[in-house]
Amino acid sequence: MRTTGIMQNNSLVRNLERHKYEMDKVQNQLATGQRISRPGDDPSAATNQMYYRSRVNELDQFAQNIEAGMSRLNHMDGELSRVTEIIHRVRQLAVQASNGIYQGDSGFELKNAIAKEIDQHLRALIDIANGRDATGRPLFGGHEVDRPPFEPILSSIRGLQGIELDNQIVGVEYRGDNGKRLTEVERSQYIDVNLPGNHAFWGTNMTVTGATDNSGYVSTTDQAFRIDGVEVRVAAGDTIDDIIDKINQSGIEVKASKIGQDYISLSTTEPHQIWLEDMEGSTVLRDIGLVSSDNSEPPNNFSETARVNGRSVFDVLIKFRDDLIAGDQLEISGRDLGNLDSALENVLRFRAEVGAKQNRMEEHTKRVAWDKTYMTELLAESEGIDVAESIMNLKWLESVHQYALNVGARVIKPTLVDFIR
Repeated sequence: MRTTGIMQNNSLVRNLERHKYEMDKVQNQLATGQRISRPGDDPSAATNQMYYRSRVNELDQFAQNIEAGMSRLNHMDGELSRVTEIIHRVRQLAVQASNGIYQGDSGFELKNAIAKEIDQHLRALIDIANGRDATGRPLFGGHEVDRPPFEPILSSIRGLQGIELDNQIVGVEYRGDNGKRLTEVERSQYIDVNLPGNHAFWGTNMTVTGATDNSGYVSTTDQAFRIDGVEVRVAAGDTIDDIIDKINQSGIEVKASKIGQDYISLSTTEPHQIWLEDMEGSTVLRDIGLVSSDNSEPPNNFSETARVNGRSVFDVLIKFRDDLIAGDQLEISGRDLGNLDSALENVLRFRAEVGAKQNRMEEHTKRVAWDKTYMTELLAESEGIDVAESIMNLKWLESVHQYALNVGARVIKPTLVDFIR
């Protein structure tokens, strides 16, 4: 094949341009510290880098979620610790009262002082229950509630020696919800950092018994209702026995039974306030006599004819105060002490639950930190350059470029200028 001068010139120019491109690439790498300046340099590595960066950003978000969730749990644990101390103190007072040391005329001043102390503890509990986290959201209000979740009911009561006392707390109603507040700590992994007040501040087991004759009840359509947020489906043709079976198979901390042959009764297996709601278009709970027909909101929507037994922590303190004023030593030494023990046990149970979530959060904190370190190292390896190696490559390319220039100067056909010499 014949090689012309034009071909030699073109070949030389191509080689020189390629050398300049390679040198420019290495110089850019040294200047930026990045091995890849555009995806075309290494498509596979560029794809990996995009994943590594995305994963690091994702882990940063998980770390923020965990920090916020941990802050809420720590705050919650501190408040439950205060509740525990208050119940311990009230229990000490109940033990003293059960021993009869406040009986007789000499005990009047003591009883009056203790009744006032119980009232202050009751108000302190309400303040704690209405507490908010660092973001201003109620700690024990559920998921979407922004108002104070516990509302005291005030009325006048007859105090010691028949004295009328105004603006006394005679009840406390929960106005929150029972929703969850889920914190994503890893892909598709969530921790509930919520503790609804109708669980945390409930003192005893609860029973709701309807007063409606259900002996001939048959559901006419497919319907559904919720107990404690868990959906229970009722099919057309289901009887009261079918409904009871479905409730008991739903896995919730509520058991259903029949009283006699006609009435349905729900009882908690762990202390909390039962949450009942018919779903849209459903009337099952209303028809069987458990919830009212006035569209009131749960958990204060029990039927007016239903028998409702169970006490919140607030109710336990209110009853003890009233029994102390009435001088009912038998109630104090029996039911009141038992209620206080149950309330204390329930609060400790939820403190343990919060503690378990704190431990899970700490484990996820460590995992996220380790994963971020690992991903950052992979990103650095994929993006970064070996400076010493790059300098050697640049020197080598410069040498090759210079050799090419020298060789080209000799190989290219001489011009008339060469003959003039």
